[in-house]
Amino acid sequence: MPMNEPGTVAITGLGTFLGQRLAERLLEDRAHPRIVALGPRRPLRLEGRIHFQDVDFTEPTADSRLAEILADQGVEVVVHTAFRHSPTPDLDFDHELETIGTLHVMNACAAAKVGRLVVASSTMLYGPRPDNPNFLSEDHPLRGHPEAHNVQNRVEAERLLAEWIPRHPDTEVCVLRHCWVMGPTYDDHVVRYFERPVVPMLLGYDPLLQFVHEEDLVHAFEQATLASHPGVFNIVGSGVLPLSTLLALAGKRALQLPSPLLYRLAYYPNQSQTGDPPAGFYDYLRYLWVAAGERGWAEFGEPVYSTQEAWISFVSSRRMRRYR
Repeated sequence: MPMNEPGTVAITGLGTFLGQRLAERLLEDRAHPRIVALGPRRPLRLEGRIHFQDVDFTEPTADSRLAEILADQGVEVVVHTAFRHSPTPDLDFDHELETIGTLHVMNACAAAKVGRLVVASSTMLYGPRPDNPNFLSEDHPLRGHPEAHNVQNRVEAERLLAEWIPRHPDTEVCVLRHCWVMGPTYDDHVVRYFERPVVPMLLGYDPLLQFVHEEDLVHAFEQATLASHPGVFNIVGSGVLPLSTLLALAGKRALQLPSPLLYRLAYYPNQSQTGDPPAGFYDYLRYLWVAAGERGWAEFGEPVYSTQEAWISFVSSRRMRRYR
C-alpha cells in the first residue's frame, strides 16, 4: 500500500549537488519533512536546519550503524545519492563507496523497515554501443563500459538492488537514471570538458546527445521522495542534438582527431585524473546511448527544459561569469 507523504526523510550524499539541492528544495516547503543527513561530513550550509548523523559508508559495519540510525530517527524514506559525480583515481575506494555503500544502505533499509528507498542512477549504465537502438528504454540491459569504473560500480549496485527488491516487498524502491546534467550551477568532469573553448571530438563521429537541466533533475527526486513512484525511470530532457550542433550553438570550435590519436594523447580527462583509460569517457562521445524519456515524463511530468534549453542554460551561465 502506498505510504503517505513522509514525516522524516534521510538523505545520503549531502556533499553532492543532488543531495544538497534536494535537501534545500524540501526545506523550502513550510510543511517540509524532517531531514536526516547521513554521511562522513557535516553539511555546513544546512547547519541548524537538518539533523546530521556521522556515517562512513565504506566501513564494514556501516549497515548496522545505518539501521540503528534509521530506526532511532523514525526514517520513512531514504534517498541515496552518495555516488561520485566524477571518477577518481582511487578505484578501490570508489567501489567501496558506490557498490558496497549501496549494499549497506539496502541492508539497513531492510533491517529498519524503511517504507521507501529512492536511488540515484545514470543512463550511462546502458553503455555507449554501436548496436544500441535510437532510444534506450528502462528495460534495456545495463551493459555499462568496462573502462569506466564508476559506471561499472553502479551497474553492480543496480544488479544487487534488483536482486534485493523481490526479497523485501515492504520497501518501495524508485530508481532514477538521469543523463548528463547541465545548468547554471552544476559541475562535474563532463561540464568541465564542455567548458573548453576548443572541444576535441572523434573524427568521423557526431553522436546524438541529451541533457537534463539541473532543476528538472531535482524536481524528479523531490517527487519521488514525497510520493509513491515505484519502478525505474529515465530522467532526461526532451529532444536530442548532434554534438556538432551543440558546439555550434555554444560558439565553440571542434577539434576533430582520429580515435587512435585522441585515445592515446587525451589530456583531459586523462587516466591520472579519473583512473580510467580515455575510452571510458570518449566512447560516450562516439557511440549512441540516448535514453527514452516517456516513462519518466508520464510519472513526474514533462521537463521544463529541453536538451537544447538545458545546454543553452549552461552555456549562457558560463558566459555571464566572465563579466563578474
